[in-house]
Amino acid sequence: MMAKAGLPQLGQGCSRSTLPESVGDKATPHAVAHLRHPRTYIRLAKSKTPCSAQAVRSQATAVAATDKDFQAWWRNADVKAALSPADFEGLRGMSADREINSGDAIVSLPRTAALVVTPKMKNPFPDEINDAYWSQSQWFEKMAVMLLHERRRGVQSAVSGYVEQLPADFDTLLHWSDQEMQLLMYPHLLQQVQQQKESWHQYYKSVQAATSGQSMTEAELTWALECVRSRAFSGPYSGPPIKERAKAVVPFLLAAAAYTQWAHLPLEQILNGAIAAVLFNIIYDTLLSRKLRWFALCPVIDSMNHQSASKNEVAYEYFGDRFSVTAERKYAQGEQVFITYGLQSNDKLLQYYGFVEPKNPADVYVVPDLLEALRDLPYLKIPEEGVQAAKQAGLSVALQKVALTRQGLPDKALQTVRMVLASAHLLEQHSAADFRQQVDALHEESCLQVCLCPCCTTQSLRMWLLLCFS
Repeated sequence: MMAKAGLPQLGQGCSRSTLPESVGDKATPHAVAHLRHPRTYIRLAKSKTPCSAQAVRSQATAVAATDKDFQAWWRNADVKAALSPADFEGLRGMSADREINSGDAIVSLPRTAALVVTPKMKNPFPDEINDAYWSQSQWFEKMAVMLLHERRRGVQSAVSGYVEQLPADFDTLLHWSDQEMQLLMYPHLLQQVQQQKESWHQYYKSVQAATSGQSMTEAELTWALECVRSRAFSGPYSGPPIKERAKAVVPFLLAAAAYTQWAHLPLEQILNGAIAAVLFNIIYDTLLSRKLRWFALCPVIDSMNHQSASKNEVAYEYFGDRFSVTAERKYAQGEQVFITYGLQSNDKLLQYYGFVEPKNPADVYVVPDLLEALRDLPYLKIPEEGVQAAKQAGLSVALQKVALTRQGLPDKALQTVRMVLASAHLLEQHSAADFRQQVDALHEESCLQVCLCPCCTTQSLRMWLLLCFS
């Protein structure tokens, strides 16, 4: 199965009236549950002027034309899809254009209709970029350069219809203003975005130094990187397609036949050796080399929106040399068909995709320094004995960048909190190893409640500001 490698184009509403019920006046649980595009709500809350009807119609006409061209391209590219682009309350996605039964093929496209980066892939355009950069660059850098290359080729590109329908811009955290970023009230995510900006700027400098003749702006590379990180899939590498393998077998068999004549060996012996070698290569590609990964931009498939509960996944059909998605349940005509990008936290979804998923089972909240967060609670006094005991046990580092999930705290972090909040009496009675488990019922309840306080307080305030800011 292929999974999202990095991280679908998302529409926005255009007036305050598109906000969930009561968002304009106060934050409600109902509104929080529908908070999918935080920046949209921030901007809509600040906006006093709705979009004109003419602007809405013009935008709808342009989108319809792009959809029509995209569908024409994918049919010519031998892409088979039981889907059509559609709008779902301002969100672009893919709907079933007929009834789809469980087990039916939703999408199937040849490798030639995709942009693919394979392990140890040779530089596809040495005249434009030097081999040294290509061999050292990461997969998403390679794919971004490939995407820009196809974009420059225009209608001459085999994937021109796909490239033309890609979003012209993105609304990810990379483009939020400092004021908007501060409204998140989430230091960890702010730090991640800053690191992203710095690393992507470095990628641009490296590409500029490696290119010859073809120059690109930093905005162009950023666009390509965002396309790649939000749309590419990855999976175990299955080796060259069977057709390429077959082409390599023919000269091998001819050479084997010639050797038979020259060495006067039985044909059966030579053929057995040849078949064994071919089978070994196929087995190696399909089994042993699966530790390697490859990456693909799959048109149509990458236009399907994410839903953690979806069981639809991308698969590669080795003998057919096609990427495909098979329905895991029945879909009615006109129903939106989702796909899963894998387990993605809302941190990653917001950073690379520009949206969050309500009730995300993979969500996390990262506390940069849990000990400091606990010390900031005005009603809590941290016993110094517990802090020193945790330090001596080498557990202090467990309270750095603590990721709170729906399953609770990581084991090491919880063990450390138990020690930090333990009374002198409990510390005398138990060793550091004992705190891996509950040592006292009341103490355990207190530890869990206290750990939730800094997270819940920050999260609640953050959501309130996002929804009520004006």
